[in-house]
Amino acid sequence: MPKTASKGNLEEFFACLAADTAFMSALQANSLSEQDNHYIVHAAVQAQFGDTTMTLEDFWRLFARHSSIAPLPLSKAVHAHRKWQKKQHNVERGAKRTVAKDLGLKSDALPYAKLAEVIPDLEIICHIREDSNEYKRGTTLVDVGNEDLLANLTGPFLAVPPPGKDWYIVSPGKSAIFVDTEGKIELVVICGCCGMRPDILEYVNGVISEAVHDHKGVRPNHGGELIQYGWNAGARHLRVFGLVNNLTQKTQKNLTDDEHQQKDGAILGILALTWNLLTTTLPEEVVAPTKAAIADAGLPPMASKGDIKECGYYLDLPCGRLHFQAADRAPAEAYMSQNYTAPIHKDRLYAPYAFNWVTEHRVYDHKLAKIGPSNPHSLGGNYVDVSLRVVVTCAPDTAMVLHPP
Repeated sequence: MPKTASKGNLEEFFACLAADTAFMSALQANSLSEQDNHYIVHAAVQAQFGDTTMTLEDFWRLFARHSSIAPLPLSKAVHAHRKWQKKQHNVERGAKRTVAKDLGLKSDALPYAKLAEVIPDLEIICHIREDSNEYKRGTTLVDVGNEDLLANLTGPFLAVPPPGKDWYIVSPGKSAIFVDTEGKIELVVICGCCGMRPDILEYVNGVISEAVHDHKGVRPNHGGELIQYGWNAGARHLRVFGLVNNLTQKTQKNLTDDEHQQKDGAILGILALTWNLLTTTLPEEVVAPTKAAIADAGLPPMASKGDIKECGYYLDLPCGRLHFQAADRAPAEAYMSQNYTAPIHKDRLYAPYAFNWVTEHRVYDHKLAKIGPSNPHSLGGNYVDVSLRVVVTCAPDTAMVLHPP
């Protein structure tokens, strides 16, 4: 009971809420949210409570303890709301179980030898890295047959795969794990890890599209967009560890705080989903050392301004919002991209591997892109590891593990 609140105060408090048509309408429509705390505050003021900084949670607790003195209309509305809540909880729990089962989110990562038994067409390939200095950094990559796209290029380029070289091309829909002579993993490609749930893939793509539109890219001189999210160490000239602040000025101006929070929640959700999906889909030999390196670095989990937690995320799917309160969040730093291209470069990581999930690949205008049976143009968007001599043909719903040399 609030401080200085007597039985008479409580009766007045419940009576005020029962007489508030807006509050009762929202309660009966099952649409009350944290934004409706003002109804509770107003009733507390009218009832002359000593503490008027009350919320909906305070109301639920007070009603549970003192429902016998509440007006009948309020009691009926609360009981009907609780019955609806229980039904919704059961529906959400069933939907969560289905998602977890369809995506294998409760499974453990398997050794790649065992994974080859689970994925029938998974191929284990021994491929040896060559001297990574053979190809110069900054060299533009292009698929063989697409050289005409570089008509105005002034710098060097490399058409892949080059003739006369021992290159391997991973075709769309093909899963493969590349290892060295000692069995150490160099590259992983696993297709169809979300194949049973196209609705989830569509949701993830929608969130990425909005995120790319709302945030500034980290590589403005490269093609397409690559945006960073989560924690970073700040600019090179000013090292300050904190959350990335890269919203465009237009987005900052037009978004309300609630809209910003909603977008952040959606991004946190798909990044957490990606992490949990990949750590159960990819081989144990890459998941375990990567998790260990993250733990040794002592970095906090993925977060946004106003939402810094150790675990938990939600997804807004067509079936409704699903909360995964106890699930791991993604690691501290993540990137999202669209149509992104980069020349030959070398990544520096604190972990032995980088995880990647290609969620969409499509050509909107085949005629404009000059793609058809009469010409050799590639669909583009491929991943190339020049020192490993592998081209991974871009395909939607493809999980990848990269091991920078």
